Amino acid sequence: MRLKIILFFIFIGYLIIAFKVYILTVVSHKYYENLANNNIHKKIYLKPIRGIIYDSNHIPIAYNELKFSMSLKPHLKSKELNNTLKFIAKYMDINNSKLYKIYQRQNSVYNHNYIPILEYLNYNKTISIIPDLSQNKNIKIESNYLRTYPYKDRLSHILGYVGKASQKDIKKNPELRYIKITGKNGIEKYYNKVLTGQLGYKNVIVNARNQIIKELNITKPKSTNIQLNVNTKLQDFIYNLLKKENKKGSIVVMKTTGEIVAIVNYPSYDNNLFVKGISVKAWQKLIHNNFKPFLNKAVAGLYPAGSVIKPAEGLIAIASGKLNPYKKVFCPGYIEVGKRRFRDWKPDGHGEVNIFKAIKRSVDVYFYKVGLLLGIDYIAKNLKRMGFGHKTGIDLPNERSGIIPDKEWKWKKYHQNWYIGETLNASIGQGYVLVTPIQVAVNTALMATGKLPVPRIAEKIGNKQLQPILKDVLTKKEKRLLPLIRKGMWEVCNSPGGTATRHIVGLPFAIAGKTGTAQVHSIPQDVKKRKREDELAYWKRSHAWLTTYGPYKHPQFIVTAMIEHGGHGGEAAGGIVSEIYKKLVQLHYIKIKGHK
Repeated sequence: MRLKIILFFIFIGYLIIAFKVYILTVVSHKYYENLANNNIHKKIYLKPIRGIIYDSNHIPIAYNELKFSMSLKPHLKSKELNNTLKFIAKYMDINNSKLYKIYQRQNSVYNHNYIPILEYLNYNKTISIIPDLSQNKNIKIESNYLRTYPYKDRLSHILGYVGKASQKDIKKNPELRYIKITGKNGIEKYYNKVLTGQLGYKNVIVNARNQIIKELNITKPKSTNIQLNVNTKLQDFIYNLLKKENKKGSIVVMKTTGEIVAIVNYPSYDNNLFVKGISVKAWQKLIHNNFKPFLNKAVAGLYPAGSVIKPAEGLIAIASGKLNPYKKVFCPGYIEVGKRRFRDWKPDGHGEVNIFKAIKRSVDVYFYKVGLLLGIDYIAKNLKRMGFGHKTGIDLPNERSGIIPDKEWKWKKYHQNWYIGETLNASIGQGYVLVTPIQVAVNTALMATGKLPVPRIAEKIGNKQLQPILKDVLTKKEKRLLPLIRKGMWEVCNSPGGTATRHIVGLPFAIAGKTGTAQVHSIPQDVKKRKREDELAYWKRSHAWLTTYGPYKHPQFIVTAMIEHGGHGGEAAGGIVSEIYKKLVQLHYIKIKGHK
């Protein structure tokens, strides 16, 4: 029995020895073999060149200029670092102390990558000194690309800009660790994944000094370009119109199918300022400018709608069955609800008014009565269906939804009940109502064609042509009654007494539209006579709207203008809108024959 126990333990001992031999000879061999392979096989990532952005005529409007960057080997001691910087100073004008600080900020025992100290060096000035600089083993010079925007403030709200990828950006997309830059605003941000492209890589064998001794294989990086619907000639033309007349605001020019041909905000900013990193002084100047040049007002500017919602509201009213479009309503210049008098813009009133005259003359009293007839919840629900109160889906970041208020909205926002006077204010686009110019343009397209388009900046992604998206949001009855609203909008721009008729000049075809004078401050009840807009201080003047479609019989384009503190819509924007339609003809967007 004792012998058996001894033999058992001897057997176990042999098994343990055999297992250790297996670990040392097989498993450890594989481990160290893999470790050795990792030491000599290396994967080097290749950065893609950011995609070029073209306008509708294939003119490059965002591209990459070839530059150089300079990096230094990590873990340099202070003396060696100073000697290296002195060596560089022999060939180029540099600030040694500044570069010393830049290097030391990034140098650590954990960092084994070369440390960039100079970026975007001029190609022509640097190419001739590269052979000399390359003699120093501590210096590495690589080509890189500077994103360039030749049209500067003309296209900055559309294009946006790129900047250095932050840790937050890299966390979302680890590939940015190698690519370094990312889209920060505009098309650059919205289509960042497309424009960034795909990393390439090459598998290489390196020696102990990390020098490449053999390339095994290579996968090239991929880049994708984007073409926009935007026409830079038209964009530049509109910007110059606003600049010449010093009119702040936003203009949207869109095909009725949703393709954006121009979005102009004035004033604007130079997006090239951001590519290398904007200075604190320049940033402070930009964001503290009272005219908000950094804001893309077309998609993120919120304004009282004023009378530009009246065509949609009129359609809602006559389709409800509660309002006969031909029945005349008397307008004495005001309506009294409780102890308060709600005034029309015309103090002595408009007399007998039907839906056509209500739109043509923008009769407030008529729409006050619409508000009382339908109630705020019914109006709000249907205005939202027609493009207001939510994002349009345009391919730009930071779009805002605006506000089309109802009873539930006010309770959630303020924990207060809704009052009948607020219905009257909302029914003429005032009070809590806020819209963006792009929403007004989209709704105007709905009035023109019966379809609600999704606005689109991009025309092609690579070779893929983007197709228009048109939403069918109107009821059968609304579609049947829509010509009545269009007639009223035609009278706005063409009939004697129309609020824009005197200001739409020199066009070879008829257009239709709606003006709006959106108050930015309330007028006390005890004020009997209103001041003219030009008598008010600038910041107290109403915003001026004019939204149009044309040609009237065969709608092809929407032109929506919002002039900040411009006063009356037709007067402030009529001339600009007229010039834009003429330019659309000149650029062959609109064919005149058969459209008069």
